[in-house]
Amino acid sequence: MTSPTPPPTIPPTMRAWLRLGRGPAATSLTLSNSHPTPTVAPDSADVLVRVAYVALQFNGEMLMQLPSLPGVGAPTRIPEMEFSGFVAAAGSRVPPELREIGAHVAAAHSVASVFFWGSGAMAEYVKIPASGTVRLPDGFDMKMASGIACCGTTALKMLRARGVGPGDRVLVNGASSSVGSLFAQICKSKGATVVGVASGKNEELVRGLGVDEFVDYTAHSSLPAYLKSKYSGELQFDAIFDCIGVQSLFVQSPDYLKPSGVFINIGGVDSSIIKLLLNLLINAYLPRWLGGVPRHYVMFSTSPMKDDMTVISRLIDEGKVRVLVDSVWNMEDLVQAYAHIATKRARGKVVIKLGGD
Repeated sequence: MTSPTPPPTIPPTMRAWLRLGRGPAATSLTLSNSHPTPTVAPDSADVLVRVAYVALQFNGEMLMQLPSLPGVGAPTRIPEMEFSGFVAAAGSRVPPELREIGAHVAAAHSVASVFFWGSGAMAEYVKIPASGTVRLPDGFDMKMASGIACCGTTALKMLRARGVGPGDRVLVNGASSSVGSLFAQICKSKGATVVGVASGKNEELVRGLGVDEFVDYTAHSSLPAYLKSKYSGELQFDAIFDCIGVQSLFVQSPDYLKPSGVFINIGGVDSSIIKLLLNLLINAYLPRWLGGVPRHYVMFSTSPMKDDMTVISRLIDEGKVRVLVDSVWNMEDLVQAYAHIATKRARGKVVIKLGGD
């Protein structure tokens, strides 16, 4: 009789990227080869995950440059939020499907957990509450799985904020981005007409997502002016989803967004925190009689949610949507991967390989 295979031994130390202070990745991060491996209390609701891949956030390096609050958080912080991997250990209060050693999972920390308490994902082993972890089918693409938490949750929340459905006309600015590409696919699955905006070099990729029309913003001196010329009158949009953060796109939106429409912005790639907050105050609260834009504006931000992660993983497993993976980098090349994101040429998620499939 063959005895069961014992669970793999969890090493006492691991490799982990540590943020030692404020600043860009090149000066604030160091790779430790002997960081203590986290442990899971037997009676806890925590899961210890052997990490396969970590998906980088487009604003991850910007967050590293924010000042820390005095007296708050760990002296060293592990960066990044979302990842995929395999269950290595679990507490007794973890749901049964997450207690199986070796189970494929996707997971994500909250922004507060990473920024204030240093509990990030860029390590070979990560301890995370079961509430932030979802079980995946065996054989699930783990590179793709590493990016479902943040962009998936954001895409679904954007969809619910407007309630996109059959007959709606939707503009997605940044349709080749991780969130924009996923959102365009979900809108199409809901029966909407989708116009995707991206660079011309990404046209084939964006059309491959199923969009009805493609707009190359680099072919026009002014994107808002072009949209006015082509999508005014009866062709105005019911919703505009800006995944890049182009202020002029909202300011001139009455030319191509219906009066009943909504403009949803998930942030700004080129904007500082101060500029983002200033735009939010002006766009959302400036009265029309003082020059405010007569369209509903939403600045959208959300934390990863387990239910939404489950929905996205099911849609991926059914072949209805896919998370775009721009590139995969070795763990040692994290700083170079952040530099690649800074070029703004990434098409989808930039992923770091730690343990692989």
